[in-house]
Amino acid sequence: MLTYTLNKIIKTLEIAVFMSVGVMLTGVFVITPLLIVLLMFTNDFVTMSIATDRVEFSRKPERWRIPTLMMTAAPLAALILVLSFSVFFAGRDLLHLPLAQLQTLIFVMLVFTGIGNVYLVRERRHFWQSRPSLPLIISSAFDIIIVCLFAVYGIFMAPISPALAGGLALAVVIFLTGLDFVKIRLFSLIKQG
Repeated sequence: MLTYTLNKIIKTLEIAVFMSVGVMLTGVFVITPLLIVLLMFTNDFVTMSIATDRVEFSRKPERWRIPTLMMTAAPLAALILVLSFSVFFAGRDLLHLPLAQLQTLIFVMLVFTGIGNVYLVRERRHFWQSRPSLPLIISSAFDIIIVCLFAVYGIFMAPISPALAGGLALAVVIFLTGLDFVKIRLFSLIKQG
């Protein structure tokens, strides 16, 4: 339940703030309504598979302290927002992508960070210290493959190059691996507080 809650808070903050501030800063919709619907579907399959995951259980009952959950989720969401805006501005200003391709890039980035969030918060230790459940791995792999195929072949969206999709995946993995160390520190600070 804690993984689901943290994941939901981080995703909601990332998507709501990114889309709202994105429109205000740029004057364009950073993602289309159709891509938002696709994003909801891809996020749902991975999120549902959290129930099958096997992580270390708490030794004593968890107390639901909403301020503590927010103090953990908000900094993580803020750092993921840094990545989100970096991808947007890199796509727009460095790669000079047309708006339709930029929206595809943002969609793919939101899917990758959404899946990455689950792996980031599923474990209170480093994410690699326990093996995820098979349904979580399968649903993640399925989402990544389908989204990449849609993005590269231009199904429901403007196509982007396989190199761009692969480079984005690598950037998200590197960023979230670094963020895992921040997560550990946040959990230890909150536990002490």
